[in-house]
Amino acid sequence: MNNSYPARDTSISEIRNTRIYEVVMYNTEVRAAVDFAESHPLYDDGWADSRYIELPAKNVKSVIKKIRSKYPRRRGFKITAITEIPEFTTDKDEF
Repeated sequence: MNNSYPARDTSISEIRNTRIYEVVMYNTEVRAAVDFAESHPLYDDGWADSRYIELPAKNVKSVIKKIRSKYPRRRGFKITAITEIPEFTTDKDEF
C-alpha cells in the first residue's frame, strides 16, 4: 500500500491560512548615533534607514506581537508601516 500523495506546490500562507505582511521599521537609537557620525554599540548603521521585513501572520495584531518580540520598542525599534501583501495571501476558502 502506497501512502504517498502527489506533491502540491503550496505556500506557507495557504497551509496555515495566514496572510503575508510587510513591516517597515528603523531604529531611533541608531539613527541618532549616525546623525552624530557615531555608531551604535549593538546594531549596525543600516538600522538608521528603513528596513522592510516580510512575515506571515493571521492579522496585524499578530504581526506587531511577532515584530515586538524580536525588535522591542525599548531598544529603539520603531514601526512606521505595516502592509498586507495580497498577492502572497490565500484564504483556505479559495480552494
